[in-house]
Amino acid sequence: MVDWFYTTSAWITLPLFVGGFVLVSCLIVVALRPVVQRRIADTGEWDRTLGHVIGTFGMFFGILLALVALSVYENYAATRDVTVEEAGKLGALYRATAGLPDDVGEPMRAALDDYTITVIEEDFPDQRLGILPEASLEDVSVVDELLHTVEAETLTEQAELKQVLESYEGFIDARRARIDATALALPALFWMVIWVGAAVNAVLIAFMSVKSLRMHLLMAGLLALFIGLVIYVTADMDRPYAGNVAVDPGAYQRVYEQIIDDR
Repeated sequence: MVDWFYTTSAWITLPLFVGGFVLVSCLIVVALRPVVQRRIADTGEWDRTLGHVIGTFGMFFGILLALVALSVYENYAATRDVTVEEAGKLGALYRATAGLPDDVGEPMRAALDDYTITVIEEDFPDQRLGILPEASLEDVSVVDELLHTVEAETLTEQAELKQVLESYEGFIDARRARIDATALALPALFWMVIWVGAAVNAVLIAFMSVKSLRMHLLMAGLLALFIGLVIYVTADMDRPYAGNVAVDPGAYQRVYEQIIDDR
């Protein structure tokens, strides 16, 4: 069910998610409204008490939603940054290999070429499914082995090798950060609290004493619509590489087209 949510178009998941959220909230109103009307003797006192409860609950629930949404967006933004950083380090490493001897530089550039394609075509699809990518590791191993074969004798060669090694280390660090972000997700406990809060909110709205059923449903529906949209966007961004708002391999495609392809 969770994978279906992240692999299906927003044109399908958004109406189903938000529409279902609104429908359930309205059904709760319809179910509890007769009970509330039978039990309330003094509607004035009831409305004052309920208004205080709804106001207090709404403040805490709103803060929770805001903090969770902010945390999820920060994870998404950080993941986007590390992918752009890795792509930049990859381009810098590719350029730096120009200073190496041809017998090492050429196969290293070929390995980086294969690595870029593998990241685009295999790593990102795996990460979209929440799977830690391993396909590109082989190309990294090839680059690592080639670097250990370089023998720098002159000062110029040593300077060139040092630049390549620094670029390689930065590239490896950025790659590790990009892969680690695959497991980023909000803890299940937070989602439980959010769903419980949404249910409590729907029940409190149903407890309101409103003479017109149509107006009662309209108020409940509009509030549920907004809360449903916030939860939907938060859930969609919870996994940075999946969903409709996801980090894509665009940065690597640009590096491939602008640096590797040009060579």
